[in-house]
Amino acid sequence: MRRITTTSWRLSHTLLQFFRLTVVLLLTSLPSGSWAEMSSGEEARQLRELMYQLKHRVEVLERQQLKQPKTIPETSVSTPSPQIAPKNQKTSLPIDRAFLEQSRNKIKFSFGGQIVVEAVSNWPGNSTTSEFDLRPASVPIGSGGENGQFAFSARETRFWFKTASMTKLGLFKTLLEMDFKGSAGEERVNNSNNPRMRHGYAQLGGFTIGQTESTFANLLAWPDTIPDAIAYISNRQAMIRWTQKLGEDFSMQIALENPETTLTDASGTRITPSDDRFPDLAVKGLWYSERGSVALSGLLREIRSDGAVVGGVEDSKVGGALYFSGRLNTRGSDNVRFGLAGGNTLGRYASLNSFNDGSIDAKGQIELHMLYLGYLSYQYWLNEHWRLATTATHIQADNDLSRVPDSTVKYAQSFHLRLSWLPLLRTNFSLEYAHVRSELESGLEGEQNRLHFSAMYRF
Repeated sequence: MRRITTTSWRLSHTLLQFFRLTVVLLLTSLPSGSWAEMSSGEEARQLRELMYQLKHRVEVLERQQLKQPKTIPETSVSTPSPQIAPKNQKTSLPIDRAFLEQSRNKIKFSFGGQIVVEAVSNWPGNSTTSEFDLRPASVPIGSGGENGQFAFSARETRFWFKTASMTKLGLFKTLLEMDFKGSAGEERVNNSNNPRMRHGYAQLGGFTIGQTESTFANLLAWPDTIPDAIAYISNRQAMIRWTQKLGEDFSMQIALENPETTLTDASGTRITPSDDRFPDLAVKGLWYSERGSVALSGLLREIRSDGAVVGGVEDSKVGGALYFSGRLNTRGSDNVRFGLAGGNTLGRYASLNSFNDGSIDAKGQIELHMLYLGYLSYQYWLNEHWRLATTATHIQADNDLSRVPDSTVKYAQSFHLRLSWLPLLRTNFSLEYAHVRSELESGLEGEQNRLHFSAMYRF
């Protein structure tokens, strides 16, 4: 009787597997859209009837299989140890939880980057600075500068490496990104550029530690230009940051970031005392919706020197800055990007530290200087492959001429017109014209024109 039961169970199990396989083969043999093409034909009706019969037969066999005892045939093998779960025993965990348990602590790796080639022509040029960067202090003054300067570069090429894993505390992510804007080799031989770290951080939920873009900045509102414009907010540095979502359309960030004081002495030389005692405190609130996003950032810093100019003389000042920025959609994919910032410790967070945080006199006493900037950028899509972008920026400092020389930059402006062609996915060819102006405290003015081409492929 035991062998008959076992044989019957095996036969029904085999038939069940056969019918299941038949159903799968019938389903997978139909090409995409076959049901729509055959629905009015006799073959479609017969095929559906056969499918229903097979499905009914599978359900009957499943019910019979559940009612029959799953007797194991007699063998010479001893009974398995009770510590080993039977083959058909169900797990005590729900499927979703079991899946998470299996994926937990497994690391997913990914990598990518971009290949970029740039060509620039500046008139006039400045042989003492980079041909590719726009800085207020590098704008040729008066009749100075070269009458035209052309150069190629691939230093904006980047490479990044990411990991992601699910832990008991949530999703754990890391990012390491490098570019090739470090120290440059000789153009006459190898045109090499040393790699440098852009980002290197780990993130667990809302907690971030490592180097990345300053919390004070807002990359969502970045102006659409090829080179960094004359006026912008950006600073990558080491930090500890917490991000908290307070609603469906609002989040808050607070961070302690690496401090660094930069001051101008009476001769116009930059002084970096490296005497900082407290980290910079940056806070940002971000509102976002279908129409775009706006952000309000705050900065609190201590500017300090301990014997950098006069031995044994210590002085410090506490100041701050505010930055309001946003990106708003206008029509279709068109959008406007803007930013307004001001404060007496804005210095190194603006325009690649073209303006210092303040000044230090011959007695070692510090004074903070107000700095203001603003930019407006509009992106207009002609169609899905072509777009135009216009940008205007301005940055200005309130310098104390009793403490700094009149060769210090008073203000600088830039105007950009960019045409971009996106023929393929992740590919962008751009041509941009930029006009830059600046003025020193002495009243001397400078200007520069630039034609900038960029070809980029992201992978």
